[in-house]
Amino acid sequence: MIGKGVIDIDGREVARQGALDGQVVVFSLAEEKYGIEISLVREIVKWSKTTELPQMSEELSGVIKLRDQVIPVISLRKKFGWPEVESLVDTKIIILEIDSVSVGINVDDVDAVIDVPSSVVEPTNGLMGQSNMISGIAKLPDLLLILLDVRALFSSGVLEQIAQEELAEAQGGVEIV
Repeated sequence: MIGKGVIDIDGREVARQGALDGQVVVFSLAEEKYGIEISLVREIVKWSKTTELPQMSEELSGVIKLRDQVIPVISLRKKFGWPEVESLVDTKIIILEIDSVSVGINVDDVDAVIDVPSSVVEPTNGLMGQSNMISGIAKLPDLLLILLDVRALFSSGVLEQIAQEELAEAQGGVEIV
Protein backbone atom coordinates (compact mmCIF):
# COMPACT_ATOMS: atom_id res chain seq x y z
CA MET A 1 0.00 0.00 0.00
CA ILE A 2 2.22 2.85 1.20
CA GLY A 3 5.41 1.03 0.24
CA LYS A 4 4.40 0.95 -3.43
CA GLY A 5 4.96 4.66 -3.92
CA VAL A 6 3.10 7.89 -3.72
CA ILE A 7 0.11 8.70 -5.88
CA ASP A 8 -0.29 12.31 -6.95
CA ILE A 9 -3.71 13.94 -7.28
CA ASP A 10 -3.94 12.93 -10.93
CA GLY A 11 -3.53 9.25 -10.01
CA ARG A 12 0.04 8.91 -11.31
CA GLU A 13 2.55 7.02 -9.17
CA VAL A 14 5.57 9.13 -8.28
CA ALA A 15 8.84 8.21 -6.61
CA ARG A 16 8.71 8.19 -2.83
CA GLN A 17 11.20 10.57 -1.29
CA GLY A 18 10.21 10.46 2.38
CA ALA A 19 7.57 12.48 4.15
CA LEU A 20 7.25 15.60 2.01
CA ASP A 21 5.07 18.56 2.90
CA GLY A 22 1.60 18.07 1.53
CA GLN A 23 1.59 14.27 1.55
CA VAL A 24 -1.42 12.74 3.21
CA VAL A 25 -2.68 9.25 3.87
CA VAL A 26 -6.19 8.96 2.41
CA PHE A 27 -8.67 6.70 4.16
CA SER A 28 -12.37 5.92 3.95
CA LEU A 29 -14.88 6.30 6.72
CA ALA A 30 -18.50 5.66 5.84
CA GLU A 31 -18.99 7.23 2.39
CA GLU A 32 -16.36 9.95 2.78
CA LYS A 33 -12.62 10.27 2.16
CA TYR A 34 -10.36 11.74 4.82
CA GLY A 35 -6.70 12.65 4.88
CA ILE A 36 -4.11 12.88 7.63
CA GLU A 37 -0.56 14.15 7.32
CA ILE A 38 1.86 11.33 6.58
CA SER A 39 4.44 12.54 9.09
CA LEU A 40 2.21 11.33 11.94
CA VAL A 41 1.61 7.85 10.49
CA ARG A 42 3.93 5.16 11.83
CA GLU A 43 2.29 2.24 10.04
CA ILE A 44 -0.97 0.74 8.84
CA VAL A 45 -2.09 -2.69 9.99
CA LYS A 46 -5.03 -4.98 9.35
CA TRP A 47 -7.68 -5.14 12.02
CA SER A 48 -6.79 -7.34 14.94
CA LYS A 49 -9.04 -8.11 17.86
CA THR A 50 -8.75 -5.53 20.59
CA THR A 51 -8.73 -6.20 24.31
CA GLU A 52 -11.44 -4.23 26.04
CA LEU A 53 -10.59 -2.45 29.26
CA PRO A 54 -12.91 -1.89 32.23
CA GLN A 55 -14.67 1.48 32.22
CA MET A 56 -13.12 2.50 28.90
CA SER A 57 -14.60 5.41 27.00
CA GLU A 58 -17.18 4.73 24.30
CA GLU A 59 -14.86 5.70 21.44
CA LEU A 60 -12.02 3.44 22.60
CA SER A 61 -12.22 0.07 20.83
CA GLY A 62 -9.64 -1.35 23.22
CA VAL A 63 -5.92 -2.02 23.06
CA ILE A 64 -3.78 -4.13 20.76
CA LYS A 65 -0.30 -5.56 21.18
CA LEU A 66 1.96 -4.59 18.31
CA ARG A 67 5.65 -5.49 18.42
CA ASP A 68 5.51 -5.87 22.20
CA GLN A 69 3.88 -2.48 22.66
CA VAL A 70 0.34 -1.97 23.95
CA ILE A 71 -1.44 0.57 21.76
CA PRO A 72 -4.90 2.05 22.43
CA VAL A 73 -7.20 2.00 19.40
CA ILE A 74 -9.86 4.67 18.89
CA SER A 75 -12.83 4.03 16.60
CA LEU A 76 -13.24 7.10 14.41
CA ARG A 77 -16.80 6.02 13.64
CA LYS A 78 -17.65 6.15 17.35
CA LYS A 79 -15.65 9.36 17.80
CA PHE A 80 -17.78 10.96 15.07
CA GLY A 81 -21.00 9.56 16.58
CA TRP A 82 -21.62 7.04 13.78
CA PRO A 83 -22.56 3.36 14.11
CA GLU A 84 -19.76 0.81 13.88
CA VAL A 85 -19.48 -1.35 10.74
CA GLU A 86 -21.05 -4.81 10.92
CA SER A 87 -17.73 -6.61 10.49
CA LEU A 88 -14.46 -5.09 11.70
CA VAL A 89 -12.43 -7.81 9.98
CA ASP A 90 -12.02 -5.77 6.77
CA THR A 91 -11.12 -2.52 8.54
CA LYS A 92 -7.65 -1.08 9.10
CA ILE A 93 -5.83 0.48 12.02
CA ILE A 94 -3.61 3.46 11.33
CA ILE A 95 -0.90 3.63 13.98
CA LEU A 96 -0.05 7.25 14.70
CA GLU A 97 2.81 8.73 16.64
CA ILE A 98 1.79 12.04 18.14
CA ASP A 99 4.30 13.78 20.41
CA SER A 100 6.05 10.43 21.09
CA VAL A 101 2.73 8.76 21.98
CA SER A 102 1.49 5.81 19.91
CA VAL A 103 -2.23 5.51 19.30
CA GLY A 104 -4.27 3.66 16.69
CA ILE A 105 -7.31 4.88 14.82
CA ASN A 106 -9.71 2.36 13.32
CA VAL A 107 -10.90 3.30 9.82
CA ASP A 108 -12.94 1.50 7.16
CA ASP A 109 -10.09 1.30 4.63
CA VAL A 110 -6.84 2.99 3.62
CA ASP A 111 -6.78 4.09 -0.01
CA ALA A 112 -3.50 5.78 -0.93
CA VAL A 113 -0.81 8.28 -0.12
CA ILE A 114 -1.20 11.40 -2.23
CA ASP A 115 0.48 14.74 -2.57
CA VAL A 116 -1.94 17.55 -1.81
CA PRO A 117 -0.61 20.99 -2.78
CA SER A 118 -1.62 23.77 -0.40
CA SER A 119 -3.13 25.62 -3.38
CA VAL A 120 -6.07 23.16 -3.48
CA VAL A 121 -6.84 23.32 0.26
CA GLU A 122 -9.69 25.51 1.46
CA PRO A 123 -9.66 26.56 5.12
CA THR A 124 -12.81 25.72 7.04
CA ASN A 125 -13.37 29.35 8.12
CA GLY A 126 -15.73 28.35 10.90
CA LEU A 127 -18.02 26.36 8.58
CA MET A 128 -17.63 23.32 10.80
CA GLY A 129 -19.04 25.03 13.90
CA GLN A 130 -17.34 23.70 17.02
CA SER A 131 -15.40 21.03 15.12
CA ASN A 132 -11.73 21.91 15.23
CA MET A 133 -10.85 18.39 14.04
CA ILE A 134 -11.00 19.50 10.40
CA SER A 135 -7.98 21.50 9.27
CA GLY A 136 -9.23 22.06 5.72
CA ILE A 137 -10.89 20.58 2.65
CA ALA A 138 -8.81 19.66 -0.38
CA LYS A 139 -10.56 20.27 -3.70
CA LEU A 140 -9.25 17.39 -5.81
CA PRO A 141 -10.33 16.65 -9.40
CA ASP A 142 -12.78 13.88 -8.45
CA LEU A 143 -13.55 14.43 -4.76
CA LEU A 144 -13.46 16.68 -1.76
CA LEU A 145 -10.93 15.34 0.74
CA ILE A 146 -11.58 16.21 4.38
CA LEU A 147 -8.24 16.92 6.06
CA LEU A 148 -8.19 16.03 9.73
CA ASP A 149 -6.10 17.64 12.42
CA VAL A 150 -5.16 14.42 14.20
CA ARG A 151 -3.93 16.22 17.32
CA ALA A 152 -7.38 17.78 17.71
CA LEU A 153 -9.01 14.32 17.64
CA PHE A 154 -7.51 13.62 21.04
CA SER A 155 -7.66 15.96 23.97
CA SER A 156 -4.26 16.77 25.41
CA GLY A 157 -5.37 14.98 28.58
CA VAL A 158 -5.87 11.73 26.66
CA LEU A 159 -2.42 11.91 25.06
CA GLU A 160 -0.82 12.77 28.42
CA GLN A 161 -2.58 9.82 30.09
CA ILE A 162 -1.40 7.41 27.36
CA ALA A 163 2.16 8.80 27.65
CA GLN A 164 2.14 8.30 31.43
CA GLU A 165 0.87 4.73 31.04
CA GLU A 166 3.59 4.00 28.44
CA LEU A 167 6.24 5.46 30.76
CA ALA A 168 5.00 3.38 33.72
CA GLU A 169 5.03 0.25 31.54
CA ALA A 170 8.57 1.00 30.35
CA GLN A 171 9.68 1.40 33.97
CA GLY A 172 8.28 -2.02 34.79
CA GLY A 173 5.28 -1.13 36.85
CA VAL A 174 2.33 1.10 37.43
CA GLU A 175 2.64 4.08 39.70
CA ILE A 176 -0.04 4.18 42.36
CA VAL A 177 -1.08 7.69 43.33
